[in-house]
Amino acid sequence: MKKTSVSDLSNIGIVGSGPTTLYLLKYILDKIGTLKNHLIKITIFERENVLGMGMPYRPTTTDIYNLANISSEEIPLLKESFGDWLRNQDKDYLRELDITNLPIDDSKVYSRISLGHYFEDQLKKLILELRNCGVEIKEIVGTEVLDISVSNEKIVTIKDKNQNNYQFSTVIIANGHEWKEKDNPESGYFASPWPIHKLIPSENKKYNFPIGTLGASLSAFDVVTSLSHRHGIFKTVKGILKYFKSEENPDFKIVLHSSEGWLPHLQYEQQEPLREIYRHFSRNQILDLIDDRGFLRIEEFFDKLCRPVLIKAFTKDQLHDVVIKLNNPDFTFKNLVDVMSDKHHYTDSFEGMKLEMETAKNSVYNNVPINWMETLDDLMYSLNFHAELLPAEDHQYFEKEIMSFLMNVIAALPLQSAEILLALYDADCIELKTGRVNFPENCFIEGKTKIEIESPNGKVEKEEFKLFVNCGGGHKLNIENYPFESLVKEGIIRSPEAKFFIERSEKLKLSGIEIDSSYRTVNKDGEFNSFLYDINFTHTNGLRPYSYGLQACSATSLILIESWVAQILNGKNVGNEIEDITKLYEKTAGL
Repeated sequence: MKKTSVSDLSNIGIVGSGPTTLYLLKYILDKIGTLKNHLIKITIFERENVLGMGMPYRPTTTDIYNLANISSEEIPLLKESFGDWLRNQDKDYLRELDITNLPIDDSKVYSRISLGHYFEDQLKKLILELRNCGVEIKEIVGTEVLDISVSNEKIVTIKDKNQNNYQFSTVIIANGHEWKEKDNPESGYFASPWPIHKLIPSENKKYNFPIGTLGASLSAFDVVTSLSHRHGIFKTVKGILKYFKSEENPDFKIVLHSSEGWLPHLQYEQQEPLREIYRHFSRNQILDLIDDRGFLRIEEFFDKLCRPVLIKAFTKDQLHDVVIKLNNPDFTFKNLVDVMSDKHHYTDSFEGMKLEMETAKNSVYNNVPINWMETLDDLMYSLNFHAELLPAEDHQYFEKEIMSFLMNVIAALPLQSAEILLALYDADCIELKTGRVNFPENCFIEGKTKIEIESPNGKVEKEEFKLFVNCGGGHKLNIENYPFESLVKEGIIRSPEAKFFIERSEKLKLSGIEIDSSYRTVNKDGEFNSFLYDINFTHTNGLRPYSYGLQACSATSLILIESWVAQILNGKNVGNEIEDITKLYEKTAGL
């Protein structure tokens, strides 16, 4: 039996100040009536000099041409909506944020930088309100947290880059994305696109050669937008966006590499833009699927809970061929993925995007929902918060057979972004190659990066690039690479494991670290750490494989705060009891 205790909330340290912390403070403020007698002081650590923005939205990380991939109506509400905040800014400031198309539309996307300034403003307002409620808040900016350790008395110590030590009763890790792999600029190789400014040529220099990216996702699109705007101009001609390459760089081109040869699905109209864990079924329905050994099987989840609502969704979308297949009880989750992948497969993905553009425009501009995509997103969002119940076989199945398809469906490309891609395609300035990219031995040579592309039929093609950017998202975190090494050495945290349904002596080691359902970390002896929470998605995606974006920032923060409220009201933690945690999940409805 795992030991547990309630959290001491009197002196809280938070590592990171991005959107996750923003929502954490929002829900603390929402529950201040219950928390105020327990919460005295909060200290926020931020590596950058400005609080609140988050890595993808900072001017030091992103570029004015990089678009957010989320609209105002999809962002969980803070003090005011993103759209209302933009409407309250003057035109000169909006122009600085590369926003000139007025009036502001809640269904459109805007620059990443504008979203960062919105978050910064909302955090300031939340901090002011919390201080007015009597909570002491200390802001420590421009300071990187190097390590975290725990004493025998369960006092958590944070050490910063200047060797200063700060002690807390409870610490929450919310430090966002980290990119540990090293660039090799001498060979033109960059291990990630960020900060994007490292890829941008100096003012008097142009890239008059092809540029390669690993990946064709939203991260790769950031590279596309930043570089294309500096090597040509976009103009609207007779209602269609066109790209005109600069004369001084006739050989400029971007070559995307995708193992499946897919471009992201396009933005679509949603009936309910904000996800809910129990939108399509109740907590009792999922509890009924848990067997005597505590397992939830993914195919039973699909058959009993997903199949009925997907049949309704595909029927609404008039995709009757898929409905017929779903009505066959032998038609599996993997079968559905294969069928819908085939519908999205084109000999030329850009030509396929042109075809999808008509459907997407009709959906967005005429308020026509694409029900199957929204419903599948909801269902997988729910599965994510119960993934610790899956046996090892289902974790492997989900990762191998399902995940890449889901991320392609969910990473919906805004229409404005798709128009830029298609303008570049029509100008012969972008290309997509299908196949798995490998880096051969001695791939980095002076001034070039060599890659090998293994196509689905096994053929291997070799290429060289003067500039190659890895936009694949990085490797999953192993505990050996966890950023706070003392927590690993002291056994305060451990790797998550999944038992096999067909019993074996060994277990499957998952990526990241182990957490319970309220995001408490777990030590080497299996005891929950009520003094240490981790709500960084990249640290927890072994047990939470489908958390994504700002809605995940909001949901995880709310779950954590609701668990504190439950502690105070009931005198116990709820994160390790499935009956209790599903009740708590119900409270996240209607974020």
